[in-house]
Amino acid sequence: MRLVRAQWAPLAALAVLALVSALLAVAVPARMAAGYDRSAAAAAGLGADVRVEGRAADLAATTSVPSEDALVSHGLTWQQLMPSSLRGVTGQPEGSATSDRMEIEGRFPRPRLLYLGWDLGAWERVRVVAGTPAHSADLKPGEDLRVMVSKTYADRLGYKVGDRVMAGGAPTGTTLRVQITGLYEPVNAADRYWSPRARILRPTRESTGDRMDALEADAGTALIDGAGYSRAARTPGRYFTFSWRFPVRPGAISAAGARDVAGDMDAFRSAVEGRTGIFRNSVVTALDDRLDAFAGQLRAAESVLGLALGGLVAVAAGVLLLAAGLLGERLRPVLWTMRARGASLRQLALPACGLTALAAVPSAALGYGAGRLLDAGPPQAASIYVVAVPVAAVLAVSAVMVLRERNAGVGSASGRRDDLVSARPSRRRFVLDALLVGLAVIGVVLLRQRGEAAGTDPLIAAVPVLLGAALAVLVLRAYPYLLRAAGPFLRRRRGAVAFIGIARASRQTVVGALPLVVLLLAATVAGFTATVDTALQTGQERASWAEVGADARIEAGPMDDATLARVRAVPGVTGAVRARVITEVTTQSNTAPMTVVGVDLGAYRDLASDVPGIPGSAPGALASPLAARTMGPGDATLSRAGMDPIRVKAPGVIEHFPGQLPGSAYIVVPYKDVAAATGFPSQVFVFGPGLDAEKLRAAAPGRGVQLRQDVLRSMVRVPLVSVVRDTFRDGSLIGGAFGLLAVLLVLVVGARARGRTVAHLRALGLSRRQSRGLALVEIAPVLLCAVGAGWVLGLLLPEITGPVVDLRPYTGGYAVTAHVPSLPALLGLLGALLLGAAAAVAVDRAFDARPGTVLRTGDQ
Repeated sequence: MRLVRAQWAPLAALAVLALVSALLAVAVPARMAAGYDRSAAAAAGLGADVRVEGRAADLAATTSVPSEDALVSHGLTWQQLMPSSLRGVTGQPEGSATSDRMEIEGRFPRPRLLYLGWDLGAWERVRVVAGTPAHSADLKPGEDLRVMVSKTYADRLGYKVGDRVMAGGAPTGTTLRVQITGLYEPVNAADRYWSPRARILRPTRESTGDRMDALEADAGTALIDGAGYSRAARTPGRYFTFSWRFPVRPGAISAAGARDVAGDMDAFRSAVEGRTGIFRNSVVTALDDRLDAFAGQLRAAESVLGLALGGLVAVAAGVLLLAAGLLGERLRPVLWTMRARGASLRQLALPACGLTALAAVPSAALGYGAGRLLDAGPPQAASIYVVAVPVAAVLAVSAVMVLRERNAGVGSASGRRDDLVSARPSRRRFVLDALLVGLAVIGVVLLRQRGEAAGTDPLIAAVPVLLGAALAVLVLRAYPYLLRAAGPFLRRRRGAVAFIGIARASRQTVVGALPLVVLLLAATVAGFTATVDTALQTGQERASWAEVGADARIEAGPMDDATLARVRAVPGVTGAVRARVITEVTTQSNTAPMTVVGVDLGAYRDLASDVPGIPGSAPGALASPLAARTMGPGDATLSRAGMDPIRVKAPGVIEHFPGQLPGSAYIVVPYKDVAAATGFPSQVFVFGPGLDAEKLRAAAPGRGVQLRQDVLRSMVRVPLVSVVRDTFRDGSLIGGAFGLLAVLLVLVVGARARGRTVAHLRALGLSRRQSRGLALVEIAPVLLCAVGAGWVLGLLLPEITGPVVDLRPYTGGYAVTAHVPSLPALLGLLGALLLGAAAAVAVDRAFDARPGTVLRTGDQ
């Protein structure tokens, strides 16, 4: 107990560090896993579903699905065909049959479309508020089909109970007479069941007609019962679409399960398409595409965060080893004395290893338990190893301290210097250093070969640690030479503070220099997260410009000069460039369709300086790679009906142009070449801050408007983006905190001995101000060398690891190449250095011994 009381400060520091490290080792991965799971659920979408759909008419329909029981039975059969992963995340089947749309006869402000819907779940979720339910079991030949519609639909379109409606067009040349027998309202309008069935509750807008002359129509679904379905389906040529919808249960898809669900979708498709005894059906869902996109984002997140967290774990382990090493240094005189009195190594192990285990093991267990109690997310198995391995390393340090004293005696405490400057590295250390550097190089090569497919490969977490350790070895090799080189220069200066400070910094032992390694790794983590975070923001900004091509893009039909003038007159618009888009263009030698985009490229380039990939000058025409291959070498003539032929001579190549799909065939030509082709759609690239989409739509009625800020917002709001950025922020803060703790630990543990030295210097005339300056000079070499080298390594780490840091899943497929830190990150680095300097001054003030007291007590 006497030894515990004497060494309470380093023991307490080791215990607290072990507790905090274990807690973070549990909480941080769990929080990340929870973020991954939330992102997987969000990627699936709120109304995600898997639908089995088939289309049939007359006998094929009524034979395969003759009744309500048959509709339910088919749904259960589809469910049984589902792989277990898919069945586990979806709900019960929701069967329905919907007719093709029919146009209601009559004169209305806009066309009206009617669907007949036999929906079992809808009947259970509505209540009739007027009239009677639409039961058609007792219908006689020639009577109108009984339907009921929502009260909202009836109120908006002017229908009431008893009205008869004539609908035609499905099949062509036939007319169906229906009578509205009842009006209904949903029991719970907020029920998620209605999300994909809005047309049953209210009239919706749908387009009718061809693309060039499209008209908006009011569409609605009228509910019918099983008997009504049987009668309507018997009409030859009247097709019904049968749908068995399996809703995805909210939150059911986890990050781990997303891969299985996406992978098993193809097996389910094959099983559905291969089923016999029913009309042909297929699986209709966007779930696998969404989960495939999420899988790419998840791989990128795991790779990038694996690099950061690997360095963070090394920082935490380094601080624990530093605390254990300083405790061993404090215990060394005790071990010397015990060894001199004849104690065996086993007897030395009790105070050394026992005290270390007493401080580290219970604290780590308590931290692990506290991390589990925090319930930050699903616990990760790797957390156990992250807690156990550093604790084992701490105990190993204590064992090494004991073994180091096997040949020691009382004389070992005198006259021996093992500081960084005077100590001569052994051949063994040289070999170990070279081995470490070689392992780092091999790790980088292997990681680059695995590329973006590395995912959760342990090599991802190991490479930054190996690189940091290798760089630390090189810095430690160069550190003594830097201090030696500074000595003669500082000796010629008038003041003695700088010279004495460098001299004291050079007297640090290898254990005392361990903060250099910890700070270097912490700075590497901070530099890496800062540069990748900035690259992500910059990449998303550039991707939004590349996607839209301006602050806003208007997708228009044929546009005249007056409409363009109205767009330019919208408040906030600083410029607008029109482009004419002509599709289905061919050459004489190749009939493969291409798209011609006519635009004044010079005017566009002047306004769109932020759009990447647009050349400053063009030879006349620019062709996408596919279009260049389609036209072949030499000149080509582009033509189609309604457009004057365009002669293209040796076009340049452009990889991307806003508004055109990547990989498609398109040619960008001067606008004057297509100015006479007035009957084709147009695009308007609009520039200006704070543009209002509604005002742009008012200037160009009926046109689609896409705002760049909306595209950027959709990229930024990808759930995994927030997980990555939050983890970057937390990792930087945790790494910085551990680095500062390492500095404080070394300062506090050595503060008493330093105080005695400074007291002697004070007796020789050193002022308090010079004492503070001495504290700064002593800590400056470690801070500057470690933080500077680590920061540079962090900035270069994305380039070193190459394809592993692939942010394209978050930037719409556009490559991110600029890896530079932001101004806030640089200010944070400066603030960390100032905090380290402030810590040195604060410790100097706290342990400021009076010279008279030191000299009276006979301290040496």
